[in-house]
Amino acid sequence: MKKAVSLILTVVLILGMLSGCSNSSSDGKDSKTSSAGVTTESTGTKESEASVDTKEKEAPMLAEQVAAGTLSKLEDRIPSAEDVMVEPDVKSLGQYGGSITSTANDQGHWGWGPWTEESMFRFKQDGSGQVEANVCKDFSPNEDATVWTIELRKGMKWSDGEPFTADDIMFYYDHISTPALNPDRTAVAVDAEGYYPAYTSKPYNCYQVSKDGKSYWAKFDKVDDYKFTVTFAAPKPDFPVAVAVDNKWMFLPKHFYVKYVARKDGVSDDPTFPLITEEQAIAGANKDFGKEWTDYSTMGKDIGYYNWDYAIVPQLRSFIAVKDNWNTVGQTYELVRNPYFWKTDSEGRQLPYLDSIKFEIINDADQIVLKQTAGEIDVSTVEPNDFSVVTSATQTTHTPVQWVRPDWCSAPSLSLCQSVKDSDKRTLFQDIRFRQALSIAVDRNLMNSTLMNGQSKPAQASVPQGVNGFDGEWQTQWTEFDTDKANSLLDEITEPWNKAEGTYRKMKGTNKDLEIVISIQDPSVEGDYVALLQSAYKATGIKISDKVDANIAQSILVNDIEAKFETLSVTSPAVRPDAVVPMRNFNCWYGAYGKWYEDGKSTANGGIEPAGDMMELIKAYDTIKSATGPDREQVVEDNVNKIYQLHKKNQWVIGFLAPLPMNWIVNNNVKNFPSDIVYADEYRFASMIRPEQLYLSNQK
Repeated sequence: MKKAVSLILTVVLILGMLSGCSNSSSDGKDSKTSSAGVTTESTGTKESEASVDTKEKEAPMLAEQVAAGTLSKLEDRIPSAEDVMVEPDVKSLGQYGGSITSTANDQGHWGWGPWTEESMFRFKQDGSGQVEANVCKDFSPNEDATVWTIELRKGMKWSDGEPFTADDIMFYYDHISTPALNPDRTAVAVDAEGYYPAYTSKPYNCYQVSKDGKSYWAKFDKVDDYKFTVTFAAPKPDFPVAVAVDNKWMFLPKHFYVKYVARKDGVSDDPTFPLITEEQAIAGANKDFGKEWTDYSTMGKDIGYYNWDYAIVPQLRSFIAVKDNWNTVGQTYELVRNPYFWKTDSEGRQLPYLDSIKFEIINDADQIVLKQTAGEIDVSTVEPNDFSVVTSATQTTHTPVQWVRPDWCSAPSLSLCQSVKDSDKRTLFQDIRFRQALSIAVDRNLMNSTLMNGQSKPAQASVPQGVNGFDGEWQTQWTEFDTDKANSLLDEITEPWNKAEGTYRKMKGTNKDLEIVISIQDPSVEGDYVALLQSAYKATGIKISDKVDANIAQSILVNDIEAKFETLSVTSPAVRPDAVVPMRNFNCWYGAYGKWYEDGKSTANGGIEPAGDMMELIKAYDTIKSATGPDREQVVEDNVNKIYQLHKKNQWVIGFLAPLPMNWIVNNNVKNFPSDIVYADEYRFASMIRPEQLYLSNQK
């Protein structure tokens, strides 16, 4: 099959190259060919504005429904004039109509979800890590950031036409997001009477603050239909950013979910929230969703957390599903424009411009490449190994667009557990000279050609170019290939080694071989990395072994790990710190130090109190968390830089190769697709496209 696919791709590539000789784009624009042989438009995205008819304020397909009496008038579907959101990220005024195609697998959830996601607060496109109002109209804190006031948009509606109000927020928070709480708003213990988990089964950190070693949940209060407050037991200056990362969809339609949520927490008689049991909630959900849930918690997580997977659920999204075939390979999953969408362009024209977005459900990577090279997919990401083939075959019809990944390096990167149980290894792993020796003992050019087909370049694990905090000096730190210097450094911190064949260095003061055991999950992928490091480190007397561990996350939790391949990826420590600060039991490189912080800075449950620069990371993060007042931005910036400098100094994770960009391939007829965007989980990946602003230039 692989040979057949390769043959087909070769034929397509040749045909694509032949057709490329005309060197003109499909929509008649002048074009030029880059050094990589890829056709790119020589004009910007503003060229079509003059030809756009701005008299019509809604899509023709919706205007027809209004004329037929099956849909209410536009002014009754969107917020009042002063509250409607004028989308500031629209690059050029677009035309209504048409559909674009992309691809997704049959796993749902995160595959297509971010394309249509609309969050309460959203990250700006500029990669600054700052958030702005989106679903909400405005937000503001009191002086010490213990109380946040959020204003909603008057007249905003769910996709079924029902009003969106503060009642939806209150219901979502009190009855879907929070577990059972004590009177002081600490969580009821799992083994205590009255305990129950959150309906979504996930405790959101963005609604909690720590005070005196305890974690307290915020209190939500409704002011009126379009305003509510969020009150914390301690300052929460990063609340909007925390929500944008952790629970950006902090709302669900109360009028819909009251049928599937069992009333708890002493709710008094409320005709808008009927009293039903868990069994009744499950029965109702099974009937309406066409499922066979038997467990209330499972049902709650499925429809409360992954709510966007179900077409039956009213949404605030730009495009909405009409049927649930996202999990069926071979089918096309279509999301159509939401007639009640609450954004317009600068001319007051309701977004989105497109009629729909279609996702072809494909799991096989080779099949995706075949469709890409044939030009059948309008917008999709391209894997690095396929980039040349796809762009060459589609150079007259599609344009490659690069986004920046916030990864500190490409795989592999070597993460040494700084809290490793073996005390001799802990001493060694914590020695900067040891990590420097490991870094310079590897021929990165060889690694690049062997593992990355020459697509990357030597680089240290560091903030990548294009992301705030990039440091060129840091990127090249300890990247020279120098086995002699590596051995010289190791001679200072280990027993003398005579370099006899088949022998290894002994750790200082012991008769134990200097061995690093790397835990891996997939030998078919990580085995090549292990083999290369075994060869490289043999010349320095270091033994490399691997250990297959199907549950590495659990091993990290109990501090039963020495090393693993670990790629740090973070837009900013102020936005999502857990990759670069030991604040939870999450990453191998800090191990049990994260457990100490997660447990309220306690060693009671296996955590280890950090010292030195590891503790300085925590102090910097705590300063970021607690910063309030007019100088907060400067305090945050200073301490983010401090965290980066500490990583630069210590290089706790050793990187070898620079991260590759996220490559998109975009049909030339698709307009307003942005470039140079940071592609990150924090920013919700494809949501940064702002798909509601995309349009097709070939619409009549």
